[in-house]
Amino acid sequence: MKRLVIAALMLTFFALPTSAFTVTQKEAGYISISTTAEKEIAPDTASISFSVETHAKDSKTAAEKNKEITSKLLSEIKPLLALDKNDTLQTKNLSLHTDYSYEKGKKNLLGYTMNNTITVKTKDLANVSKIIDTAIENKATELSELKLYVENENEYKGELTKEATENAKNIANQTATSLGQKVAGVKNISVNWTPSYESYENVKLLTATKSSNGIDTKSTQIESGKVKIKANVYAQFYVK
Repeated sequence: MKRLVIAALMLTFFALPTSAFTVTQKEAGYISISTTAEKEIAPDTASISFSVETHAKDSKTAAEKNKEITSKLLSEIKPLLALDKNDTLQTKNLSLHTDYSYEKGKKNLLGYTMNNTITVKTKDLANVSKIIDTAIENKATELSELKLYVENENEYKGELTKEATENAKNIANQTATSLGQKVAGVKNISVNWTPSYESYENVKLLTATKSSNGIDTKSTQIESGKVKIKANVYAQFYVK
């Protein structure tokens, strides 16, 4: 009889729902930290973009005029670059569109506009003003972009990431201590970079002082200065 009772109790025990034995672990607390490490460096590369825009009554003439100006412009800029080294010169974003006027609800065709963009990359920052002046003298219609930057940022990434990460860890330790706790590990961490360039969008011709021979000159004045390279770290640390 006793054996039957024991067997019945064992069957009842193993027949209990599995949820009765589930253990829920409480999530550990954590601290979120965001830090930045930065370094000022003299830029070593310039990227310059010019636009050549032409207008004509028919598309063929607009295209031919644009080709003529672009070819002349390229031939004048090439001698200023070290194309056999790291400098580059390319055309891109060629576009042709129609021009209309609207009068009393009527659409009138005025002609066509051809636009071509020329982009120059050079390591000789002292030559940037000369390149811009040459482009303007050869009928470039717009200086659409000028960027000064550090071409190879990779050599600084490890250094700045380490600095930003150590700063985050120190802040986490200090915060945990102030709460009577300790950092117990890393929940997650992410790193991102801020572009390291200074951009000039509206570069104007400035009148310089008279040259040594007494002739008035105009030149584009560019001050390269320094650019900032930044490493941004976002980290979450477990505490206990």
